[in-house]
Amino acid sequence: MAYYNTDNNDEQIDAVMRCLFQYQPEAVKQAQYKQIQEIFLNMDVGAHYQLFAFIHERLPMRAKMMFCAEDYQGKHQTVLEVMAHVCKRPVAERCLMTT
Repeated sequence: MAYYNTDNNDEQIDAVMRCLFQYQPEAVKQAQYKQIQEIFLNMDVGAHYQLFAFIHERLPMRAKMMFCAEDYQGKHQTVLEVMAHVCKRPVAERCLMTT
Protein backbone atom coordinates (compact mmCIF):
# COMPACT_ATOMS: atom_id res chain seq x y z
CA MET A 1 0.00 0.00 0.00
CA ALA A 2 1.39 3.38 -0.99
CA TYR A 3 1.63 6.21 1.49
CA TYR A 4 0.43 9.60 0.34
CA ASN A 5 1.24 12.73 2.26
CA THR A 6 -2.04 14.41 3.06
CA ASP A 7 -0.54 17.24 5.10
CA ASN A 8 -2.00 20.56 4.14
CA ASN A 9 0.69 23.23 3.96
CA ASP A 10 -1.64 26.13 3.18
CA GLU A 11 -0.73 28.14 6.29
CA GLN A 12 3.01 27.87 5.66
CA ILE A 13 2.66 28.70 1.96
CA ASP A 14 0.38 31.63 2.77
CA ALA A 15 2.87 33.02 5.32
CA VAL A 16 5.70 32.98 2.78
CA MET A 17 3.50 34.46 0.04
CA ARG A 18 2.42 37.29 2.36
CA CYS A 19 6.06 38.00 3.17
CA LEU A 20 6.97 38.18 -0.52
CA PHE A 21 3.96 39.94 -2.07
CA GLN A 22 1.90 41.76 0.57
CA TYR A 23 2.79 45.26 1.73
CA GLN A 24 3.58 45.47 5.42
CA PRO A 25 5.58 48.08 7.32
CA GLU A 26 9.33 47.41 7.36
CA ALA A 27 9.36 46.90 11.14
CA VAL A 28 6.71 44.17 10.87
CA LYS A 29 8.57 42.36 8.09
CA GLN A 30 11.84 42.52 10.01
CA ALA A 31 10.15 41.14 13.12
CA GLN A 32 8.60 38.25 11.17
CA TYR A 33 11.65 37.47 9.02
CA LYS A 34 13.21 34.75 11.20
CA GLN A 35 9.87 32.99 11.67
CA ILE A 36 9.04 33.08 7.94
CA GLN A 37 12.55 31.92 7.03
CA GLU A 38 12.23 28.99 9.46
CA ILE A 39 8.83 28.07 8.02
CA PHE A 40 10.26 28.14 4.49
CA LEU A 41 13.32 26.06 5.39
CA ASN A 42 11.20 23.43 7.20
CA MET A 43 8.71 22.92 4.36
CA ASP A 44 8.90 19.63 2.48
CA VAL A 45 9.74 19.34 -1.22
CA GLY A 46 6.10 19.06 -2.30
CA ALA A 47 5.16 22.23 -0.44
CA HIS A 48 8.13 24.03 -2.00
CA TYR A 49 7.00 23.07 -5.50
CA GLN A 50 3.47 24.22 -4.71
CA LEU A 51 4.86 27.51 -3.38
CA PHE A 52 7.04 27.92 -6.48
CA ALA A 53 3.95 27.48 -8.67
CA PHE A 54 2.09 30.19 -6.74
CA ILE A 55 5.09 32.52 -6.93
CA HIS A 56 5.36 31.88 -10.68
CA GLU A 57 1.73 32.95 -11.14
CA ARG A 58 2.34 36.30 -9.42
CA LEU A 59 5.47 37.33 -11.32
CA PRO A 60 5.63 39.61 -14.37
CA MET A 61 6.55 37.99 -17.69
CA ARG A 62 10.34 38.51 -17.65
CA ALA A 63 10.62 37.44 -14.03
CA LYS A 64 8.53 34.35 -14.85
CA MET A 65 10.97 33.36 -17.56
CA MET A 66 13.96 33.80 -15.24
CA PHE A 67 12.29 31.95 -12.35
CA CYS A 68 11.11 29.17 -14.65
CA ALA A 69 14.66 28.61 -15.91
CA GLU A 70 15.95 27.90 -12.39
CA ASP A 71 16.18 24.38 -11.01
CA TYR A 72 14.82 23.46 -7.57
CA GLN A 73 17.92 24.63 -5.69
CA GLY A 74 18.03 27.87 -7.68
CA LYS A 75 14.39 28.64 -6.93
CA HIS A 76 14.96 27.82 -3.26
CA GLN A 77 17.95 30.18 -3.11
CA THR A 78 16.12 32.90 -5.05
CA VAL A 79 13.20 32.87 -2.63
CA LEU A 80 15.58 33.13 0.35
CA GLU A 81 17.44 36.04 -1.26
CA VAL A 82 14.23 37.89 -2.13
CA MET A 83 12.86 37.39 1.40
CA ALA A 84 16.11 38.81 2.82
CA HIS A 85 15.92 41.79 0.45
CA VAL A 86 12.23 42.47 1.07
CA CYS A 87 12.76 42.33 4.82
CA LYS A 88 15.89 44.49 4.43
CA ARG A 89 18.21 42.30 6.45
CA PRO A 90 21.83 43.47 6.82
CA VAL A 91 24.14 42.35 4.00
CA ALA A 92 26.37 40.34 6.36
CA GLU A 93 23.39 38.30 7.54
CA ARG A 94 22.29 37.70 3.93
CA CYS A 95 25.75 36.34 3.12
CA LEU A 96 25.52 33.88 6.01
CA MET A 97 22.32 32.43 4.52
CA THR A 98 23.99 31.51 1.25
CA THR A 99 26.86 29.54 2.79
